[in-house]
Amino acid sequence: MGLFGPRHIGPALAHLTSPPRWAGDSRPTLQKSTARNRAKIHSARAGGGARTAASRRPVAPPMSEAIPSTRPALRHCVALLRLHLAAPSLAAAKQIHARALRAGVPTSHPLLAKHLLFHLAALRAPPLRYAVAVLSRLLPHGPLDPFPLNTVLRIAAGSPRPRVALELHRRRLALPDTHTYPPLIQACARLLALREGECLHAEAAKNGFVTLVFVQNSLVHLYGACGLFESAHKVFDEMPVRGRNLVSWNSMLNSFAANGRPNEVLTVFWEMLGVDFAPDGFTIVSVLTACAEFGALALGRRVHVYVEKVGLVENSHVSNALIDLYAKCGSVNDARRIFEEMGLGRTVVSWTSLIVGLAANGFGKEALELFSLMEREKLVPTEITMVGVLYACSHCGLVDDGFRYFDRMKEDYGISPRIEHLGCMVDLLGRAGRVEEAYDYIITMPLEPNAVVWRTLLGSCAMHKKLELGKVAWERLVELDPGHSGDYVLLSNLYAAVGMWADVHVLRKTMVKDRVRKNPGHSLVELRNSVYEFVMGDRSHPESEQIYEMLAEIAERLRREGYIPRTSNVLADIEEEEKETALNYHSERLAIAFALLKSLPGIPIRIIKNLRMCGDCHVAFNLISKVYDREIIVRDRISAAGARVAPQEKAESATPIPTLSPPEGNMTFVDGVTWCVARPGVSQEDLQNALDWACGQGGADCTPLQPGGRCYQPDTLLSHASYAFNIFYQQNGNSDIACNFGGAGTIIKRNPIPGIRDIFCISTDSRKHVDDLRSCVYDVSSSESFPIRVNWVDATKKALACIAAEVE
Repeated sequence: MGLFGPRHIGPALAHLTSPPRWAGDSRPTLQKSTARNRAKIHSARAGGGARTAASRRPVAPPMSEAIPSTRPALRHCVALLRLHLAAPSLAAAKQIHARALRAGVPTSHPLLAKHLLFHLAALRAPPLRYAVAVLSRLLPHGPLDPFPLNTVLRIAAGSPRPRVALELHRRRLALPDTHTYPPLIQACARLLALREGECLHAEAAKNGFVTLVFVQNSLVHLYGACGLFESAHKVFDEMPVRGRNLVSWNSMLNSFAANGRPNEVLTVFWEMLGVDFAPDGFTIVSVLTACAEFGALALGRRVHVYVEKVGLVENSHVSNALIDLYAKCGSVNDARRIFEEMGLGRTVVSWTSLIVGLAANGFGKEALELFSLMEREKLVPTEITMVGVLYACSHCGLVDDGFRYFDRMKEDYGISPRIEHLGCMVDLLGRAGRVEEAYDYIITMPLEPNAVVWRTLLGSCAMHKKLELGKVAWERLVELDPGHSGDYVLLSNLYAAVGMWADVHVLRKTMVKDRVRKNPGHSLVELRNSVYEFVMGDRSHPESEQIYEMLAEIAERLRREGYIPRTSNVLADIEEEEKETALNYHSERLAIAFALLKSLPGIPIRIIKNLRMCGDCHVAFNLISKVYDREIIVRDRISAAGARVAPQEKAESATPIPTLSPPEGNMTFVDGVTWCVARPGVSQEDLQNALDWACGQGGADCTPLQPGGRCYQPDTLLSHASYAFNIFYQQNGNSDIACNFGGAGTIIKRNPIPGIRDIFCISTDSRKHVDDLRSCVYDVSSSESFPIRVNWVDATKKALACIAAEVE
């Protein structure tokens, strides 16, 4: 029987029961052993006693003897670790580890270390120090296997100290394999360490791993996180279309969405719908974010319909994105409705999204009431929640309430003020006209004020004509952030507001000399599923003549209502009549003229402006709304800034870095009966690779899939992969990580075949929902909703029945 035969068991157990502590326990072992081994047992017992008398430090047995002597204990501990994966805990892992050590299993045993690290990686907050300690025990015993190192890299990359992963990699403890680079690149993305990420990109290319889809997905995420969405798109373009998986598309969509490129998000989304991929929750979040940036409410509503039809409405990330969409588009009632429908699924992000959305739309008191309700629900606000609360106070002029909430943030919730909170307080005082107090607050704040804080003060000075303080703020901005076009514009507006036209001209010449370019103002309006862009004095539109005629009609009707242009908003040294003309040709007025010209009466008009709307346009729009009996919603730069707080809170976890098994990283568990199946639309190559791993290294029993086996028919890759995925998934605690398979697996909850229990299912008709979404996205005129259809392929049904038989 080889190394683990009965000839070696007797002496090994005698070592464990040698005197002085366990001398009595060796007798049963001696009686049960064979005559050939009795001499060895006596020798072993005597040796144990001699060692104890001579020294309290027993000599570690050679590895060849340690393995057979502890095999039962090792197998028992490994089984316990696997069993506890269903509900992993650090206490259980430590107890099992201690049990193994007391049974004599060496701390350097690779099998114990592998499963222990596997268990640690399944925790919500894996202990990095503990994992590194387990890994360090393996180092003195020859070449290190890549699996434990990769597992620790995964734990480090997702921990508060991602740089540990990079430090471990620099030590070259093991040869890199297919799972080495994704966690390392993820660590660089979290650290925004672009230079180190580029070095890993080159290293992966040198070692031949850069063509792996998991590495490419990680690179797309890295470059997007670092703001280089062009580089992310270049990596994405180099991937074969059929080689991309759903994570590839989601990573690219998230890169564009996180960098404020909504047009590119919708373009890539359209391309994605043209291939065999059904959007998931991460996809929808990116698309809804793009719709919110565009103000494309009609398109966002169609996406919402799709979400409800495919069952993604229970995804909290999707619901939070819907709240953000409706709030940014001014549809506050819809945002409230989504919030209420979430019920117990509401998170702190959900509360924060609605609080900020209410404040951005002028419902500051309602936002503060919602925060009070959140406190009564015993939910603990985060730093970003408090930014939203202070934002509400700032935009509603509630100075005293703002300071009260600021104090409570420190006293009641133990949140140390960050520069964002201090900046809100400066903005609060500046908007209220207390500019001198705002300056004193900056001078005495506990943190070093950054350029944003000084820029906020400069804007307040321009608003309230505080020239001297404005010059002080300008001097600090020149030191901290030279060349920022917005600072030049604010100082120019301040000079113009106090009549210093010569200084305005000098400053603008300086901008030309220093090649400082001002961002041009533009306005967006959505009509019939298209978004139109206008700039001041724009005549590039094919219907410019009709638009300007409509502008003239609007101006005439406003004069009849008593409207007088506020030419003080034109900060230029020109004649009064020229100022009135300039006001009439602002980009937002062109947009509203076009909307009135092309939309049906009674339909609300929503306009997005990238700069702050002037006071004259604000007055004019109120009158236009009255004269034309239209609801007009304008979102400018001021309201957009606060509404971005909630996406920043969730953006860190929008796109996960996939791994083809073994499972690594944090695990979240799904309540109830669930099944893991092959994801529709995954390429045949990825599906085959995942199937090979599950039936090979993954340890799934795929015997029934062999020719002649009970589950061989139907002989399809999708059916076989679903069987193997589910076997591995059920054996490893029903965690979402155990159903990853590099994006090839997906977890489902519903049983498609009534009367049969303990099976898994998959809808191969999801493509129909995608086609419906395409028609909805590009055909807004039809409001008829499409029914949900779920048709199960016969081949999949047979595989499911086979699984049911296996479970029975």
